[in-house]
Amino acid sequence: MSGTVVIGAGPGIGRAVARRFAREGHPIALVARGEETLRAAAHGIGSTGVPVVALAADSADEDALRAALDRAVAEIGLPDVLVYNAAIVQADAPGELSARAHLDAWAVNVVGALTAATHLAPSMARRGSGSILVTGGMPEPKPQYASLSLGKAGVRTLVRLLHQQYGDAGVHAASVTVAGPVAPGTDFDPDDIAEHYWRLHAQPRHQWEHEVLHTGRPGPAGVLAGLLDTWQRAFDRHRPGDLAALFSPDALFQGVSPHLRQGPAEIAGYYGDVPAGTTAKAEVLAEIRLSERLVSGFAQVTFTAPGGEERPVRLSVVAERSEETWLIRQYHAAG
Repeated sequence: MSGTVVIGAGPGIGRAVARRFAREGHPIALVARGEETLRAAAHGIGSTGVPVVALAADSADEDALRAALDRAVAEIGLPDVLVYNAAIVQADAPGELSARAHLDAWAVNVVGALTAATHLAPSMARRGSGSILVTGGMPEPKPQYASLSLGKAGVRTLVRLLHQQYGDAGVHAASVTVAGPVAPGTDFDPDDIAEHYWRLHAQPRHQWEHEVLHTGRPGPAGVLAGLLDTWQRAFDRHRPGDLAALFSPDALFQGVSPHLRQGPAEIAGYYGDVPAGTTAKAEVLAEIRLSERLVSGFAQVTFTAPGGEERPVRLSVVAERSEETWLIRQYHAAG
């Protein structure tokens, strides 16, 4: 086992990911700018008993970063996993930063990830295996975080490029998109987020995902689980418009009534007729990835009427990725 390299090993996600892989027995190489940051990170995983290498380098300094990666390979071997977690997180609206400041942010948020990935990916490809996992964010751009929104869009594209370049050779490129501020004890606890990285690395090739969204609402992992979690909350709150927004423009919909519906407008009408106070509890039973942009599966849903009567149904669902969003393409309920 060659281990894991974590670039951006500061408090939060970087250290949590290092601890998570160390628990699986991975030797760990930590890369960060500051010696104090490295000492704290190394101390945090010292109790696991795995070898830990601490390497100081600025991810925006190409030569220093490449040298640190070469030292990591010399110490722990060609890694099984490369995690890029470095980023400049700052509040800045469009027009507030100078061009130089934007370039400095881009150098850390995107170019450092490109440098690290392309430094190790060719060797991973020759070996026939490896995971390159990048910390993403900003599932929707925010004008108060302009440089970060641009950077996270950049690494999302980078992951796709890496998959196109190295995926056929066995290198799994993916991002973990974090949709909120990371803090222990919250819905965005770094230890919870770290589980996504391990799951992505452990995925068999035929089930590879290339982006996981951590919304802060714990639940079973997977595309359908995330969609149905959002669907369930909108259903319980009796929000037909929010429910319809989860479906693609040409979605086919068969609810508990025999009438076939198509498109968000008809689907909103269907949900608008559901008595207020009706709730649903959904559980994904199976999920199969048909392609990079299509997922299908089954779910068990129990609807509870305002009077307490329960009606269990089985759902067949097909979801399609549209740009960066997963939408329900086909929905069929069977009693």
